[in-house]
Amino acid sequence: MEKEIGRRALLCGAIALAVGVSPSIAEAAVPAAGVAQRKDGKLDIDLSKNPALKKVGGVITIDLSNGSSVAVVRTALGVKGLTVLNLSCTHNGVTVMQNGNQWLCPAHGSQFTLAGKVSQGPARTALFKYPSTATLKTLTIG
Repeated sequence: MEKEIGRRALLCGAIALAVGVSPSIAEAAVPAAGVAQRKDGKLDIDLSKNPALKKVGGVITIDLSNGSSVAVVRTALGVKGLTVLNLSCTHNGVTVMQNGNQWLCPAHGSQFTLAGKVSQGPARTALFKYPSTATLKTLTIG
């Protein structure tokens, strides 16, 4: 015997899907602005030109000249709350894509948290984290 879904339950479910059930759902990644390559090969990112990184869950992406992609994720407030990830899946090298609060490998289904930790295999190791330092104005990668 099937139960009939009430109008109120249907409306509440639709609203939950539309706004997200978790307040920590990340916004879609946006291309980085204000990126400059230094003579030593490091990248400087002007944080004032990347408003997505002002709040936890914000993500920007950078396409590198070697064909790989990097994401900068705001994982916590403060200058130490920025994580820089290589977006190549550690299972087979396919570029992962953001899917809400996670990175998803379209090839074999590996899933990673926004901070790069494995949450579902077949990948067994976290996404590679680039060394970085930040001030209130600039993030330096490398």
